[in-house]
Amino acid sequence: MSIEIANLHKRFGQHTILENLNLKVETGQLVALLGPSGSGKTTILRIIADLEQADAGTVILNGRDTTQDPLDKRRVGFVFQHYALFRHMTIFENVAFGLQVRPRAQRPSKKDISDRVRELLSLVQLDWVADRYPHQLSGGQRQRVALARALAVEPEVLLLDEPFGALDAKVRAELRRWLRKLHDDTGITSLFVTHDQEEALEVADRIAVLHQGRLEQEGTPEEVYEHPANPFVFHFLGDVNLFHGRVHQGQAELAGVSLPAPGHEGAENAPAVAFVRPHDVELSREPEPGALVAEITSIHSFGPLARVQLRDHQAGRDLEAALPLERLRALRLTLGEVVFVTPRQAKVFLDQPTEATGTWGI
Repeated sequence: MSIEIANLHKRFGQHTILENLNLKVETGQLVALLGPSGSGKTTILRIIADLEQADAGTVILNGRDTTQDPLDKRRVGFVFQHYALFRHMTIFENVAFGLQVRPRAQRPSKKDISDRVRELLSLVQLDWVADRYPHQLSGGQRQRVALARALAVEPEVLLLDEPFGALDAKVRAELRRWLRKLHDDTGITSLFVTHDQEEALEVADRIAVLHQGRLEQEGTPEEVYEHPANPFVFHFLGDVNLFHGRVHQGQAELAGVSLPAPGHEGAENAPAVAFVRPHDVELSREPEPGALVAEITSIHSFGPLARVQLRDHQAGRDLEAALPLERLRALRLTLGEVVFVTPRQAKVFLDQPTEATGTWGI
């Protein structure tokens, strides 16, 4: 089932939550709604599920306008961040609940319900906990039970509101890989909310980046990361180093650094801002054209990578580089050492507001 929301508006009091928002999710896709708190992500899910009413706009499921349809007509499954399991019910009873409360004419037989529940618990790899209670399970297990319960009613759309937000980092990483496999196995159209950039990039087929109730960009993970539509998207999708300066005929002059500015060949001394990812910063002991001089202020290693913080005393700004650990060891960098810093690649935007701030600062 496809999902389409058109011209969606929502206000709470004087505060605009969604403003003329349009988004389409094709049948079978897993799409992430990504954005900071307050950007309207959860409100979109709640409107699709008929848990909130939009002030204007339409919700179209599989080509049919369902804006006025109640929840039981929409065939939607909803997974909440904090599980929302019934504490007094066993795991089996929790998963079966949505089937057991159906009107008598639509309710499956006890045997069919039992078969369906055990099939789902097997799917989420928890068939061995059917007789336990929620408090006897870990957070990750409870979240998988919540997913099984949402799937029990055979929804055509699955909505997940920060499903792993309450879990620790290791469990979260394991469950998002599991969610991707589950989606591939079931093929159900899914829309999930997250503010975790890594989670969205790893799990989703497509990503919709939201900011202050507006859709900033929608595309594949590669498209939004490699070709951000504006400074907000670039800054939100990972750490950045930020320069301010000017662009003239395709060349950016940014606080002592000269960089190509593809696509801006017609610019005539225009104000600009450039973003450089830490992994696109090269460190060297030998001077190179366009290099900055900076002092190493900290070195932190994590797994195969190392983050090096530096200080450009001349410009009064901080810098950050991310290096493979092997490269760090080969350079034998030390705290307090002065090195040469060269940005290898930058994304340049003309005349943009400065609300996005990065580790280079000004």
